[in-house]
Amino acid sequence: MFDLEELKKKLSQKKNLKEEKLSPKNTQLGIAFKIGTELVAAVFVATLIGWYLDKWLNTKPFFLIGFIILGIIAGIFNVVRSAKMINKG
Repeated sequence: MFDLEELKKKLSQKKNLKEEKLSPKNTQLGIAFKIGTELVAAVFVATLIGWYLDKWLNTKPFFLIGFIILGIIAGIFNVVRSAKMINKG
């Protein structure tokens, strides 16, 4: 009724097809999320550092503004570095 070898062949084909779909390739959406996350994370961390320094030293808003600017600069450098790595590979 059923050919066992034919069934094994079909299962291995389906398994290979599924593995190809799930392989970790750099998709454009994944790259966009990575770059966006790097930019936002750098600004967020720098803002927190500036806010805590202002709170601790009672110098509002000088450190906050300074560290926001530094966070933006660091985020842009991260984005450029990631873009260069993506272009290489």
